[in-house]
Amino acid sequence: MRNHEYDLCNLPGDLFREILLRLPVKLLLQLKTVCRSWNSFISSHEFVIHHHQRSTQPRLVYCSLESEGLDIMQCSVSSLLYNQLQPTRIEPLHIKYKTIKGSCNGLLCLCEGFPYRTLTLFNPCTRSVSLNVPFEYPGGDYLQPVFCGLGYDALRDKYKFVTGSKSSTVAAGLYRYRAKVCTFDPNPSWKTVDHPMFPYFTSCYSGTFVSGTLNWMAHVPDKDDEWFILTFDLETESFGRLCLPRNNHTHTGSCYYAPSMQVLKNFLSMSFQPACDINTACTIWIMKEYGVEKSWTVLFTIPFGDAIFRSDIWLEPLYILEDEILLAYGKFHWSNLLVYNFRKGEVVHPIVEVEGSRDRSTICPLSTSVYEKFESIFEASYVFDIVDDYDKFNVLYHTMFKEYQKTLLCLKS
Repeated sequence: MRNHEYDLCNLPGDLFREILLRLPVKLLLQLKTVCRSWNSFISSHEFVIHHHQRSTQPRLVYCSLESEGLDIMQCSVSSLLYNQLQPTRIEPLHIKYKTIKGSCNGLLCLCEGFPYRTLTLFNPCTRSVSLNVPFEYPGGDYLQPVFCGLGYDALRDKYKFVTGSKSSTVAAGLYRYRAKVCTFDPNPSWKTVDHPMFPYFTSCYSGTFVSGTLNWMAHVPDKDDEWFILTFDLETESFGRLCLPRNNHTHTGSCYYAPSMQVLKNFLSMSFQPACDINTACTIWIMKEYGVEKSWTVLFTIPFGDAIFRSDIWLEPLYILEDEILLAYGKFHWSNLLVYNFRKGEVVHPIVEVEGSRDRSTICPLSTSVYEKFESIFEASYVFDIVDDYDKFNVLYHTMFKEYQKTLLCLKS
């Protein structure tokens, strides 16, 4: 044992970091209890982000009414993509009567009730939760639709929830909006931020977080062809706008459904379904350099050919891994899952099995708000851990030493 201790204590910093990056979240949470230096290293935001990005266990998390009451469900994305002959198990998280209003770095922001009463940060992997924060409607009227989102302010090392809604009408087609930001820390607080008067609506209510910003699709109501991206910088707490890709059938008149926004391969992504193109069911773009409109690049197109790819069926890209892309598809307020191989042009409907049900089906009923998440090690003083009791240190030690040996073999090869 002493030889092992000597080996581990004298590891080069880069090798020690590489070992930790390969470990699952639950083991890392236990290793944080070994000593202060390990706790500090594993808790650092840089390590959290790198571990989050390198996670090999992506999870699909969504709201569902299929169980007894509203619940949040999760399943393995890898199983949907690569284990298609066996049913993918869908498990309820038993977080009743809460809806997902934002996601960032493996965390979900949940709202309870309607009108919304509270906000909560929740980590599906560790099942840790924050204190409930009273929800504040920016316009004062809960009947007004709100756009919202969860993001991370790297400058202040804080997670922030942003929400906005129409507060009053100034003139025909011109509205006054009000926006508020909730900063999650040991004493969560709400702050009203400047929001310009603008004659446009946001078409998606949950913002997409990328490169320190939240992003929403927006358009001018009396000019359907003027779609653009409404942005919010988490550090400066200011709004802005980005243009969509050029020559991409982004006009509403040439799209059957409104453009949709995602994060694919860590890039801001847009997908368009042209109504006037008889050959293309969907075009997916990525912004290779955030904020640089000339960096919009076509990732690939999905052609018509399968019965699923029709003009009246909406498509929502969720996750890309090598040649496979996981998509949600549906009509109006129902949706299912499919896997599309864009190299071979093949479509597969994965089999799913809901926990507690004896039925197996290719149908996975989703809400219109679908989130793809990786596991995250994120913890903070205002997030309380509710995982099981930690194992004894010798179990942790041997597990880490085995990973150390595997890493050495990989480096030698």
